[in-house]
Amino acid sequence: MNEFDKRKYIRYPLEPNELATIYYLDDDTKKTGQRVGLGKDESFKGCCVVFVGEISLKEGQEVLYECGTLIKVKARVAWIKKMEDQITKIGFSIIE
Repeated sequence: MNEFDKRKYIRYPLEPNELATIYYLDDDTKKTGQRVGLGKDESFKGCCVVFVGEISLKEGQEVLYECGTLIKVKARVAWIKKMEDQITKIGFSIIE
């Protein structure tokens, strides 16, 4: 069974160039951080965002997710996939 077959919800592509903002607590510095990435797709219970640059997020970490005109929602880092040097795709599972 491939990853597509394991999905429970349909993925909806976001508008071109739609930005997603992630707010998180940095475990090393104990300071609040913010990262902006390019939203790839969303589903009923999650989303995928592509980031450029170094990422300090870890799987299982709780964050706040904001995309487009939607309100901030709590999310958890579900998976992290390094695409190329300095390009990372991260899946978030919405908690609320």
